[in-house]
Amino acid sequence: MATGSIKKIVHLSQQAHLRSARLVTEHNERGYGVISAAGGADVYFPHEVVEGLRGFDELRRGQAVDYTLEDAPYLRANFVRPAA
Repeated sequence: MATGSIKKIVHLSQQAHLRSARLVTEHNERGYGVISAAGGADVYFPHEVVEGLRGFDELRRGQAVDYTLEDAPYLRANFVRPAA
């Protein structure tokens, strides 16, 4: 598992709907985040990959997290949990 810190958290339920947005609130009502990985890379993650029932709602900017990467051509986490 890799370790990084939360760079950005977006709670879509608290955002206004934008016609030009790629993420539609009706299909992703919770949101997504970005992890600042070692080496400066940004790793995207959707809310559903965070461990725990309310895990996504409890994440904060700057918080240390452990994550695993999805096998994809871009950096996307497929499991995220707060670091011990």
